Amino acid sequence: MESQSYNMNKSRRDLNHNSSFLIPHSSLSLYFHVPFCRSKCAYCDFASFPGREGEWKRYFEALWDELERWKGALAGRRIATVFFGGGTPTLVDAGYIGETLARARAIAPFAPDAEITLEGNPGTLTPDKLAAYRRWGVNRLSLGAQSFDDGLLKSLGRIHTAAQISEAVGMAREAGFDNLNLDLMYALPGQSMGQWRDTLDAAVALGVEHISAYSLIVEEGTPMAARVSRGEAALPDDEAVNAMQREAVARLARAGYGRYEISNYAKPGRECRHNMVYWHRGDYLGLGCAAHSLVNGERFSNPATLEGYFSGARRLDAQRLTPADAMEETLMLATRTTRGLDLEAWEAAFGAPFERGREAALEKLGRGGFIEMKDGYLRLTLRGMEVQDAVVVELMEA
Repeated sequence: MESQSYNMNKSRRDLNHNSSFLIPHSSLSLYFHVPFCRSKCAYCDFASFPGREGEWKRYFEALWDELERWKGALAGRRIATVFFGGGTPTLVDAGYIGETLARARAIAPFAPDAEITLEGNPGTLTPDKLAAYRRWGVNRLSLGAQSFDDGLLKSLGRIHTAAQISEAVGMAREAGFDNLNLDLMYALPGQSMGQWRDTLDAAVALGVEHISAYSLIVEEGTPMAARVSRGEAALPDDEAVNAMQREAVARLARAGYGRYEISNYAKPGRECRHNMVYWHRGDYLGLGCAAHSLVNGERFSNPATLEGYFSGARRLDAQRLTPADAMEETLMLATRTTRGLDLEAWEAAFGAPFERGREAALEKLGRGGFIEMKDGYLRLTLRGMEVQDAVVVELMEA
């Protein structure tokens, strides 16, 4: 859930000398999608396929072939971050992860401090797997905990228990991992504020370096959506959702986790560098089924089904951003972060001050307590982050 949980197939524009992101142009991030899982969660609409163990080998061979085809285009690039997402990458034989990293290193050099993240679920980890991941250079684990309440985990269709989350963190520490993320979810059907507080406190007690806290989004076509439509699951109202988000901000801040993006909190220096590439509009190459990319100003994606991916189709829906697209994306991504929109960089990139023509909208949003402009940045307040999409629309339409 942590990576590409936000639709990042929009990306930075093809004017590198004016771009405002913080990642050097020679750097590149790699995303590998592993679309296999033990069972489908009730809320999941990601490209993940249970019961397809017999196709693991064929899939990774196709993935390695796709990687090899990028060898020439990646000349002169250095890999800054790598992220294995899914699905459940820790479900497949560990050797597939090691071979993928070895092949990636063969086509482009890795930065000495490259961040290499592996997403996984408690209940799919073993000491042997974790030791192998460390040998191959994986230095960050992102675990899909979601909740520390067994009843809520069962209602979500998760395959693990609350106790297994703690066991997974303990095994990871013993294997030498010192950079761990836990994904947590709130606004779940039937979830009380007390249950949410207990989950936050349990995550903090484990001492992980990073916490991603997401509000449940009920996606069409999922079992959760069917339950809601039949009246079998009641979702909290907006006020309750915002209260849970505010509780996470306050509770995690007291525990030393700084909020650096709407849904992400980290101990100092432990922000997810891979996701920062997305938010700062750097180049990233997504490989595998359903992966999205932005390379050299062009964005594109791969087929979302295994059958489509096995057919050899690649680089679907390729397009370059228009200046209007670039403006909207820059504003949308920057205002997801607590750093905010760099006003000087905006003017350098787009040739005019951000404030020009938006004076009335900025005054209205500031008066309403949704934004603040300070030290050369436009930032959303806590209240503004609760309605970020609406703020962006108002500013773009001004």
